[in-house]
Amino acid sequence: RGAGRRRIGVMRRTRVGAAGLALLATMAAADDYTVQFVIQVDETRREDVLITVREAKAPIGAQRFRELVNTGFYDGCALYRVVPGFIVQFGLSSNVSVQRHWDAIGPIRDDTLIEYPDWNIRGSVAFFTSGPSSRETEVIINYDDNHQLDDKGFAPFGRVVKGMPALSTIYSGYRERPLASTIRLRGGAYMQSEFPRLSYIVSARQVAFVEEPLVLSKNFTGLLITGGMVFAAILCCACTRAASRRLGPLIAKGQGYSKPRRGDSAVLAAEDYDDDSPPTSPK
Repeated sequence: RGAGRRRIGVMRRTRVGAAGLALLATMAAADDYTVQFVIQVDETRREDVLITVREAKAPIGAQRFRELVNTGFYDGCALYRVVPGFIVQFGLSSNVSVQRHWDAIGPIRDDTLIEYPDWNIRGSVAFFTSGPSSRETEVIINYDDNHQLDDKGFAPFGRVVKGMPALSTIYSGYRERPLASTIRLRGGAYMQSEFPRLSYIVSARQVAFVEEPLVLSKNFTGLLITGGMVFAAILCCACTRAASRRLGPLIAKGQGYSKPRRGDSAVLAAEDYDDDSPPTSPK
């Protein structure tokens, strides 16, 4: 019996292991995934940023981003272009040889068959592009709603689901002074010597999937607020009209009080006269 129980236990563990492998295979084949970026904000502080990627938004860009993450390309990359209220840009390796390898692979094609297109709103993530089919390794994260980028080939493939406040605190003093062309030539040595305060990525790893929250653009939010205000005004006017129709006749009738006739003025004057009041003597 003991041998039989051990055999059954082994079979159960084998089934559980097979189910676990099947689940991992399903997760690996999933179209959507989440990446955790560990960012060195300054000398003493690190922050986590989670980006959830949807391949249905930009399948070619999402696939390239997965490849870059899984090969460790973004480890050590500086957040070299930081424009508050606009974007933060990264994606040039501090290792010149690594950057040359990916430059040799070449850019990816533009995403034209997009099932669920997204917009460049606050927190959205897209590859940097300088023209048709020019997306390589550089990525931008939108600090604000930048709808002017929608028609310029910036196709968002993901969104920040955690860490936007942390991204707002990374060093932005250098703005657009670091040159991409020089980073490609000199790598980390250039950034460390010329821009030592740049925040940088410690690591980027694919983690358990995190669902992205519903985020509305400022324009759409403003439209909803305006629509709500208009609806409230219409409702207020309708209530006022209904109240006027119902209370109008009562007000006109004085709630049972009839307007005195001309002949009743003397009676009213006599009733208003107070006999107990002292007479007024002429001076």
